[in-house]
Amino acid sequence: MEVNIVNGRKENSFSKNPKVLIDIYRSTTTMPLMLKRGANMIIPVSSVSVAKKIKSDNPDYVIAGERYGFKVPGFQMSNSPYEVMNTELAGKTVIFTSTNGTRVLNKIKESEAIFICSYINIFATLPLLKKFDAIDAVLSGRPDGYADEDYYFGMFVKDYLEKGNEKFDYYVDLTRKGQGTKRLTLIGGKKDVEICLQRDLVSFPVVYENGAIIKKLQE
Repeated sequence: MEVNIVNGRKENSFSKNPKVLIDIYRSTTTMPLMLKRGANMIIPVSSVSVAKKIKSDNPDYVIAGERYGFKVPGFQMSNSPYEVMNTELAGKTVIFTSTNGTRVLNKIKESEAIFICSYINIFATLPLLKKFDAIDAVLSGRPDGYADEDYYFGMFVKDYLEKGNEKFDYYVDLTRKGQGTKRLTLIGGKKDVEICLQRDLVSFPVVYENGAIIKKLQE
């Protein structure tokens, strides 16, 4: 099996390979947790204006997201795993936008399959990824470029699927010591860091299908 690590921020042309969207701090952690907390589905959008328009048309929806790490004014929720873990979302549809993850998702949406993945649900997802001959691990990065936490996770996936190396603790430790962790902690996200680096917090794979992010039904 082949795992290609792709810079989703810089690239504008993508293969049709199945994709793993990676935005460890925080979108691809936050979205699986929203489903764990009972949300029916998540509608990811690239812009704040589109999110607000959908909310205006659907007052019962929950609107969530951030720009540059901070909650968008007027939104009900931010992009915070800690906040999600303390919010009841049973039966809700969530509109979600983020600085990095949802924008990169929009660029790869024509792929054969897209998995929304982070440390919290990777072991629920790996059995599905093993079925493919090749996948792309797409790093969301940041507006200023490199996000070490996304790269380390991409390397974990590559190491596991290509070589059979289960080095979860090793890559989590690298992530914990990295610049992304320092940055998120500096803007008040220390509690988010601890949730983002947990293992098996979400017991199901998450996919993007037909414009929505949903639980992947077990086959």
